[in-house]
Amino acid sequence: MLIVISSASQGRWAAENCALAAANLMLAARNAGLGSCWIGFAQDWLGTPEGKAAIGAPQTSEPVAPIIVGHPQYEPAPVPRREPDIIWID
Repeated sequence: MLIVISSASQGRWAAENCALAAANLMLAARNAGLGSCWIGFAQDWLGTPEGKAAIGAPQTSEPVAPIIVGHPQYEPAPVPRREPDIIWID
């Protein structure tokens, strides 16, 4: 399934709000046993008049987060991560 999170306005925090909604969607999908992926290369096309028409979005909307959601074929191995450098500022 493709879910496109879009902003109806061009407000100061519109993109950030959509990104936060996308993160919550992806966490909820994982909790439900589903996989998800933000398809960044689709953003440019979805922002065109043709892309908006293809998904039935108003021409005034701004697609921010195209997310695919589905049943994963397997559980991927965790990605190795390095310890973060944390600097405390007094």
